[in-house]
Amino acid sequence: DELFVLAGKDPRHYFQYKEVPVACRYFYEDKTVLTAYTAPEQLGTEAASKLGVEAKVVTDYLARSKALFEQTKKVFLERSLHQWSTYFSKDTLALLTHIFQLPLIGSLHRTNKLLLEHPKLIQLFDRFATYTGSSPYQASGMLQVIPHLEHNLGTFFPEGGMYTIVQSLVQLGEDLGVRYHFSALVEEIVVANKAVQGIRTSRGKVAADLVVSNMDAMLTYQRLLPHHKAPNRTLKQERSSSALIFYWGIDATFEALSLHNIFFSANYKQEFATIFQEKQIPTDPTIYINVSSKEQPSDAPDGQENWFVMINVPANQGQDWEARIAQARAHILDKLRRLLGKDIEPLIRSERIQDPRGIERDTLAYQGAIYGASSNQRLAAFRRHPNFIRAIKGLYFCGGTVHPGGGIPLCLLSAKITSELIAYHGHKQSA
Repeated sequence: DELFVLAGKDPRHYFQYKEVPVACRYFYEDKTVLTAYTAPEQLGTEAASKLGVEAKVVTDYLARSKALFEQTKKVFLERSLHQWSTYFSKDTLALLTHIFQLPLIGSLHRTNKLLLEHPKLIQLFDRFATYTGSSPYQASGMLQVIPHLEHNLGTFFPEGGMYTIVQSLVQLGEDLGVRYHFSALVEEIVVANKAVQGIRTSRGKVAADLVVSNMDAMLTYQRLLPHHKAPNRTLKQERSSSALIFYWGIDATFEALSLHNIFFSANYKQEFATIFQEKQIPTDPTIYINVSSKEQPSDAPDGQENWFVMINVPANQGQDWEARIAQARAHILDKLRRLLGKDIEPLIRSERIQDPRGIERDTLAYQGAIYGASSNQRLAAFRRHPNFIRAIKGLYFCGGTVHPGGGIPLCLLSAKITSELIAYHGHKQSA
């Protein structure tokens, strides 16, 4: 909504969405099923009923998540971390008064273990590290801010599906006078005398003194700036996880499933070690299933469901994907049979598969890493590629591989940061 309001437009003219009461349904190996209501009090009651913990453990955790988000968002999510003005702003000075309350030392898992104690709750809130393509055993405890978005601000479903977000942004741009050139391949960002001159496309050159690339930062340098040295210290960070996705048309309906569903692995620590240290697909992966027909019945025929089935896998580094995908499919089907009590394979009426190679090919994400660099290193937020570079005047970056990170909300915040930098630097023309 904020994006449309800032543009002076009423968001209701572009898309509609509804709030859903359940953020996710969690399935554990011992057959425990926990419904993660978006309302903190309801989630606390559910945890007390299913896990025997005090509801206050959950509500206190989410209150802490909210406080951490409010303390840090102005600096870490809404400003560039690569210009000095950020560090002398009143927001940064305000943050410094809370500096010793921030979980800057230690991993998300360590933070969750101290605050939650119950193994199933720890695993549930550890999962939010995957929203940055990272391991909870390595990523910063600062990622504790993420649950606030689902359980304090809410979980929403865009009517018409996720693609309506894209359509609404395109329409907003057109209404503001943006001219789009679709199906025109950008071949090079033209630079002379350390300043942008425009771009060269499959349809010819476009002159401009300002260029914004929302392409993967690594591939921007490799493909569009072949004559310019890339900031290797930034770009050679560990890649985030990728995904193996099965799109299944299921000839049945499952009352046990919600819109979002997670089937946890029995050994979470081993799962992430397999992904990030061994660079392989876990034999017991955590499975995410999205069933959009739960909220929008027209997405599947009557009596059937559309399943988006995803597991976290390493970025593409030449693994034997064909063999690994077949093994992973068998492991997924076996796990779902155990936990749902029904053989899934005979119900699959249609199937399409996406793996890290396809993600790299179709989206130009380097090695198929969904979030660019992982957040597994200390001070990872400061090491992400900045939204501009000083070496080339007029060149800016936005999107999931630069600050502040991946995922639709952060990508939009990245665009907002970049647009403010452009205004701050006084640029007028754009391409």
